[in-house]
Amino acid sequence: MADLKAKIDELIAKAQTAAEAFKKFNQEQVDRIIAAMDKAGTANERKLAEMAVEETGMGNVEDKVVKNHIGCNLVYEYLKDKPSVGIISEKDGIMEIAEPFGVVAAVTPTTNPTSTTEFKSLIALKGRNVIIFAFHPRAQRCSAAAATIMRDAAVAAGAPANCIQWVEEPSIEATNLLLTHPGINLVIATGGGAMVKAAYSSGHPALGVGPGNVPVYVEKTANLSMAVNNIIASKTFDYGTVCSADQNVIFDDRKIADQALKMFADRGTYICNEEEKTKLAKIMFDPEKGVPSMKIVGQSPQVIARLAGFEVPDEVKMLMVPLNVDTIGPEDMLTHEKLSPVIGFMVAKDKDQAIDACVRQLKFGGAGHTATCYSSDEKVLKEFSLAVPANRVILNAPSAHGSIGQLYNTLVPSMTLGCGAAGGNVTTDNINYRNLLNIKRAALRNKPEAQDE
Repeated sequence: MADLKAKIDELIAKAQTAAEAFKKFNQEQVDRIIAAMDKAGTANERKLAEMAVEETGMGNVEDKVVKNHIGCNLVYEYLKDKPSVGIISEKDGIMEIAEPFGVVAAVTPTTNPTSTTEFKSLIALKGRNVIIFAFHPRAQRCSAAAATIMRDAAVAAGAPANCIQWVEEPSIEATNLLLTHPGINLVIATGGGAMVKAAYSSGHPALGVGPGNVPVYVEKTANLSMAVNNIIASKTFDYGTVCSADQNVIFDDRKIADQALKMFADRGTYICNEEEKTKLAKIMFDPEKGVPSMKIVGQSPQVIARLAGFEVPDEVKMLMVPLNVDTIGPEDMLTHEKLSPVIGFMVAKDKDQAIDACVRQLKFGGAGHTATCYSSDEKVLKEFSLAVPANRVILNAPSAHGSIGQLYNTLVPSMTLGCGAAGGNVTTDNINYRNLLNIKRAALRNKPEAQDE
């Protein structure tokens, strides 16, 4: 333990030296560094995708390429021209002055390892912060490769040496030593509940995430064909490893549900019967932790079906299981987050029961995260948005892609989605560079001096 502590102390000391140097950089220097990082990351997005799938055994290469592009180039395009150094705003007599937090500690997940590493490197350095990573042990090699690419590009463009570092030998002990080190100024954690809890227990300011048990309400006036296409695209993206992907579809009309199920089946969805649902329920969750089993996370529908004891054709894109609006919760774990191309469906008697089912589903392991609604009725979209305890409400767009931002809407692009008070987080934001700025405010007097003072 003494040797491990010495290694963490060394990382922190190097980071602090880099942070002091970085404070002196101007906006032009910062933006030149960020541009170089984007160029290098984008050039290596396929290589990193292949490494991530090979090492973790999760997801698929083509979708990991897209994730890497989002985490690097899409994020860069959003932040590249935005001010992050010195006076960044002057309005209503208030000058906003951006300063760096300093040394940022970052935890990354096994589901999105390389894209999250690139994303956090970009947003940290955009604010003149330096960053030290504790990667998920099952994604150490690919994550370190992503960090190396970003660091080398940054340093070549003039950034201080050691602006991006990482723990070389991952362990729970090393991560805890990093997160709780007095030299850390901010923690940003993306990953499982234990890691996020550790971040909030570190004694430092922390930005975290929460689980995303995303309900999708398909209201009777929805463009059904579009909704079905979007749900398939969202749920099957990287084999369901995006935390904001659809988990269960809630209909409010049996006739509409039957039409949709036929569309799902015609477009590559395997509709499971009750026996197959029971088999899936037995293998999909860790009974002790109440979370998806690592055996099924990010696996293809064919692999998951085989593990459960039945076969599906090669062309099947996802599995769909029947659920009941009255049994949302621990009594039916398939109403929980599944992190795989397995989705549930249920039919409510009307709009009110459907929205209530969405609310209960979010409270069962997804509070504060994301909810989606398809409807042609603006009043329904507003009612849904007001009712659900979700901080990203995606309307008439695929949930996974819509929540990430910039693809189907103008949400801030991010690989770290805050869940607010309901999810135990400090913010509801799609985390980006601005969350890593320490903004001070200079306020001009706006009342005239009294003549008789």
